[in-house]
Amino acid sequence: MSHIRIHLADSDHFSRAGIAGVLAEANDMVIEHVSDCMSEAVQAAIDLKPDIVILESSLNGTDLLSSIREITEKTPTTKIVVLATRYRRDEISQAYDAGTSGLISKSSISSELPSALRMLTAGYQLFAQPEDGWEPTARIVRRSTQQTAVRKLSERDRSLARLVAAGLTNSQIARIAHISEGSVKLHLARIMEELDVTNRVQLAVIATESGLVSSADLQIA
Repeated sequence: MSHIRIHLADSDHFSRAGIAGVLAEANDMVIEHVSDCMSEAVQAAIDLKPDIVILESSLNGTDLLSSIREITEKTPTTKIVVLATRYRRDEISQAYDAGTSGLISKSSISSELPSALRMLTAGYQLFAQPEDGWEPTARIVRRSTQQTAVRKLSERDRSLARLVAAGLTNSQIARIAHISEGSVKLHLARIMEELDVTNRVQLAVIATESGLVSSADLQIA
């Protein structure tokens, strides 16, 4: 019977012992390598290419996200799981973007870890609920629709949206765009209607999330 080959990287001795004890009871898994720092964990993963690497989020050494990207690049078949005590929605998103297949709460290790690792090996992705909760699905769908609408705007409209997101007033935008302040109001009202938003703050948020605004734009004001 083939075993799921696992690398465990955790800086806490008692945590490592607890995880090892849980996985020792699973007859289809074997811990192939244990490390207590990020650099060793990354190198071992690249050299041995295990099925799964478990990375404790507060490991000493290289930045967690950079380490995830390096492992993903060098050994793309290896699944990466992050263990964390506390985590927010944005941290899960960043870990996912870096290449993580799962984020598991350390509090659920004893009851859920073996089953979670089996699911990851089968191709699933698992992310525990963050402390600030998941964003409602309806809001995600609406934002995606709005961002698609932003990409369909004309270049002039996109420029006006950028200036709003940069915090400029209508009179400042009028001077930069070489149009009247009244024209700015009309253009922005039409843009907000197309994006289904009702005020400048919402327009600025959508423009920022869609990648229209750069650090240079934010320095205009």
